[in-house]
Amino acid sequence: MSYEVLARKWRPQQFEQVVGQDHVIQTLSRAIQTGRVAHAYLFVGPRGTGKTTTARLLAKALNCQKRGQNPDPCDKCDSCREIVAGNSLDVIEIDAASNTQVDHVRELRDNVRYAPARGPYKIYIIDEVHMLSTGAFNALLKTLEEPPPHAKFLLATTDVHKVPATILSRCQRFDLRRIGIKEIVGRLKEIAKAEKWKVSEEALLAIARGAEGGLRDAESALDQIVSFKGETIEEADVLGVFGLVSWSTIDQLATAVLMGDAAAALKTVAELDEGGRDLQRLVQELLGHLRNVLVWKYAPELADSFDLTASQLDGLKAQAALADAEKLLRVLEILTEAANQARFALSRRTVVEVALLKATRAATVVSIDELIQQIQAGPAADVPADPPAAARASASRPPGRQEVAHLKSRWPALLGTIAETAQLAAPYLKEAEPVRVEGDHVVLGFDPEFGEHLKQVDTSRTRLAIEKAIGRELKRPVGVKFVLEDRPRAETESPARSSAKAKACPDAPAPFARASTKKKLADDPLVRKTLEEFGGDLIDIRE
Repeated sequence: MSYEVLARKWRPQQFEQVVGQDHVIQTLSRAIQTGRVAHAYLFVGPRGTGKTTTARLLAKALNCQKRGQNPDPCDKCDSCREIVAGNSLDVIEIDAASNTQVDHVRELRDNVRYAPARGPYKIYIIDEVHMLSTGAFNALLKTLEEPPPHAKFLLATTDVHKVPATILSRCQRFDLRRIGIKEIVGRLKEIAKAEKWKVSEEALLAIARGAEGGLRDAESALDQIVSFKGETIEEADVLGVFGLVSWSTIDQLATAVLMGDAAAALKTVAELDEGGRDLQRLVQELLGHLRNVLVWKYAPELADSFDLTASQLDGLKAQAALADAEKLLRVLEILTEAANQARFALSRRTVVEVALLKATRAATVVSIDELIQQIQAGPAADVPADPPAAARASASRPPGRQEVAHLKSRWPALLGTIAETAQLAAPYLKEAEPVRVEGDHVVLGFDPEFGEHLKQVDTSRTRLAIEKAIGRELKRPVGVKFVLEDRPRAETESPARSSAKAKACPDAPAPFARASTKKKLADDPLVRKTLEEFGGDLIDIRE
């Protein structure tokens, strides 16, 4: 007797044997039991997920002579045996890839009128139906919409977007999903036990990962590895034959990326490339692994969908603790771009190495937002204490003068806060300055030269915005007063005028007002902390 490959030998013969498509099997079984079987079905899904198998099972069940109320075929009657053997006169399988012309469909349309030879239905299974030509689809339309009562059409395709909408609207559509790793491992384990093969759990996981959701691919891979290595299979055998990468290697590489260890990442890539591993597949699996890390950070309850063992899940949790979500998103963007580039690159190793270098940097580099948060978190704790003389002078000041000095140093920042609520008044407040504190009121002084600005800011909306901003700064409720007061011209000269003078007389010294503002900013704790973090100097002030 000739050898029969696993994919054919273990093809499901009962609905309950179909793996990973419970939503389809339940609907079809219910339709058979209640007599609500449609005249046309379309099975859509990736390769190896059970489209043609499900169509054959449905055909067997419909024409089974001893089925009764059970939706499963008996596999014993003449009709079932003929369908399994492929010589049934009532079940006609058509390969659309080989019968694309309109004449083939016209022949089908002519023959469908004749009654079935044995069973109650004449069933047409059209595989890869998207390969039909436009003329063939048009010839099929009328028959598909109004077939004879004894005719059933079961269509299967991997590219449903190529099927015309007129055909789709005449069929009940079933989308078969990719089969999960755990389900594939369970099926392979059942096959290995029945065949009396010793296949380790790790080897089965490696085969299932390589199948990418296709059970037929997994069965073919198991068949091949047994032919190559014998009846005792370990993970290393699977990885060596198919060029796959072990989960532990993916885990180590992910850890190196998240910790910013570029040397370790490059060393791993070099070892895998020299070992003949598929680097494009490496990027895809690393991408999927880090995707799981990101999902765990946001939704740990979805861990059951990761298809990982308990120990693997523990490792993933540890990596999630190392990773920042925003950085992880950037790493995933880099790897996604690399996965697309690797498909067409002449040197995949170069593409992968550059992507990993970018990823390790993205995983560890400090963003501007993080720096700002660190600076704002506690500037007082990191800023050096005032010199003793300055501290004695500060202690000798009355409380009101201390508050005024503090408000003057913080005035540019306060203007930004006020502008969030009173945008129209903010430009006029640049010419004002806190001059004194009178009880529960802060007095803002304007130079008489800018007296017209006072009218623009003396409104209830602006007053409320100023009082809230100053109150938060002083940590107590305050009111605000506006006054016109003479001050030295250098202190009140507007930045625009100072800039104009500087352009007119480039050799002239900078105005005192600009130097004074620069000193205020230099003494601001937040500015000082920022300069220390970046190792910078305050060179110029621009508004």
